[in-house]
Amino acid sequence: MEEVIKFLTENPQQYLATTGLDGNAKVRPILFYFAENDKPYFCTSNQKPMYRELEANPNFEMTAATPEFVWIRIAGKVEFVDDLEIKQKVIEANELVKALYESGDNPIFEVFTIAEGKATIADFSGEPPKVYEI
Repeated sequence: MEEVIKFLTENPQQYLATTGLDGNAKVRPILFYFAENDKPYFCTSNQKPMYRELEANPNFEMTAATPEFVWIRIAGKVEFVDDLEIKQKVIEANELVKALYESGDNPIFEVFTIAEGKATIADFSGEPPKVYEI
């Protein structure tokens, strides 16, 4: 898991895919903020379609890549977190998030992590991908 967190830290922008409420695939950029106890944390607003999509179907897949064509793909289920301490850490981790939501107790601010996930890190080297349980 350490290698997954290192990859996310070095490449904090990922693209998250959900099943839209219309049944079609939806992809959007999101940011990784930090990890605690081997759990990566992300955030959104409960006013956004992404939140409603993940509430209806918590299955997702996300990806990110380096300029050297090393990539990560994470699949699993989203788990929303209602821990005020974690939410405040996400607020403090990013100035834009802090400007948007101001405080971890903002009622529209949602933080999530990954439950029942699997991460794969791969490249074009010909070496087998590395797979990690999350």
